[in-house]
Amino acid sequence: MDAFKKLLPKIDICLLVPNFNTPLGYCMPDAHKKEVVSILAQHNIPLIEDDTYGDLHFGAERPKCCKSFDKEGNVLWCGAVSKTLAPGYRVGWVAPGKYKDQILRMKFIQSLSATTIIHEAVGNFLLTGRYDNHLRQLRKTLQENCNRYAQVIANHFPQGTRISQPQGGLSLWVEFPKHIDTAELYNDALKKRISIAPGRIFTLQDQFQNCIRLCIGLPWTDSLGSKLQQLGKLACNL
Repeated sequence: MDAFKKLLPKIDICLLVPNFNTPLGYCMPDAHKKEVVSILAQHNIPLIEDDTYGDLHFGAERPKCCKSFDKEGNVLWCGAVSKTLAPGYRVGWVAPGKYKDQILRMKFIQSLSATTIIHEAVGNFLLTGRYDNHLRQLRKTLQENCNRYAQVIANHFPQGTRISQPQGGLSLWVEFPKHIDTAELYNDALKKRISIAPGRIFTLQDQFQNCIRLCIGLPWTDSLGSKLQQLGKLACNL
């Protein structure tokens, strides 16, 4: 929060992914969300809240969004089914608060029409209540996947490797010992038809060279487990 406050004189708009962001899978504490919303409102700085991962919580309760603390209409809360139902549908929504007129104008300028049939199909699916059942099963699967990844990493990755402990989302952040260059690991893994995301692609600074992000969203199979073991072996050989 201290670092955030120092930025206030330099920014005109703020974009946050407060719940289970990628690549770290971090979830902002409610107290921080409330404070951020209050501070931005005082400075009349709009907050665009990307909450596309919020429904993928492992715990019993969904984490609150920043919008729930918005009293001034200063938060533009964005959601979608792209991370929960079907990425290819590209169906999302926004609760724009006091910026509704501007958002409608931008929508009209940038995309005069939308994929009505897909929107209607998603809307009807939401109305049936089956989406909630789908989310419950998906959250269970993702948590099981996360545990499986963690077990394989503990058994087959280099000693000293550390991993995040996300409470939701699709990302697992892996930190190798300092001597391992994950750009080199990426190239070695690609030759084995294994795709990873090196940590350096998530920053504009010179950092995270020994880190990777793994996606836990794929269905767990013996083949996936084997490839994860292969990745650990490649890392051990660096």
